[in-house]
Amino acid sequence: MAHTVENADVEIKVTVSGEATAEACGTLELDPEDGRHRTVHFWDSPRRSNGGVELPLLDDGLVIRLRKTKKSDKDDLTVKLRPCDPDRLPVGWRTPQEQEEWEFKIEEDWTGRNRVWAASLKADGDYGRPTTDDGQSGQPELTDEQRDLLDRAGFGCDRLKDLVALGPIGSVQWKPSLRDLIHPVTAELWTVADQGLSFLELSVRTGPAEASAAQELLVRTLRDRGLRVSDRPESKTRTAMTALARAMSR
Repeated sequence: MAHTVENADVEIKVTVSGEATAEACGTLELDPEDGRHRTVHFWDSPRRSNGGVELPLLDDGLVIRLRKTKKSDKDDLTVKLRPCDPDRLPVGWRTPQEQEEWEFKIEEDWTGRNRVWAASLKADGDYGRPTTDDGQSGQPELTDEQRDLLDRAGFGCDRLKDLVALGPIGSVQWKPSLRDLIHPVTAELWTVADQGLSFLELSVRTGPAEASAAQELLVRTLRDRGLRVSDRPESKTRTAMTALARAMSR
């Protein structure tokens, strides 16, 4: 078990999916016109396996994600190591740090009973389209800092060649006010229109000492409003990436 990183946040996530998504948005009065709209893309090296599809980078604990804005805000490109052991992160990347154009965070992700550490390096900027007009994948425009982190973590150039862009995923984010909750909540709706998938994720951030109570309060508050919250939710990232990769391999 990794030692707790000093002052590390815990991000607690609850996901509603499928047919319950639209109902949950209505219950929480989440109006698309009031939300922040972005498109989300991921990169991996999908390959067929036993009638399904494998995602080697995701399976080995690496997520590469681009979020493109639809207004004047900056885009952001994130590389995330999840799960990770904070004690075994590369030298130079074992403590949170921040510069003008990038931020490196180490935090715990709690989803139901699943609790893992994650380390992410997010870089803001104006990024190009992840695919060309003829449908070919462009490669992620990783910064020098991101390449350094990944190289030291065992994801060198050979692992990052000829990646395939998976997307787009429509994203709308809100900061709703929910009575009874102590910590601010973020709501994010993902829609993979071509695959008929939708997910509504609600999350709060808190310190380690408060996390268990905050998780219990979040789940209880949502269930009291009639939302169908699962104790064993699937990862929306894996579900969406798998669906998109399968569609490309047909």
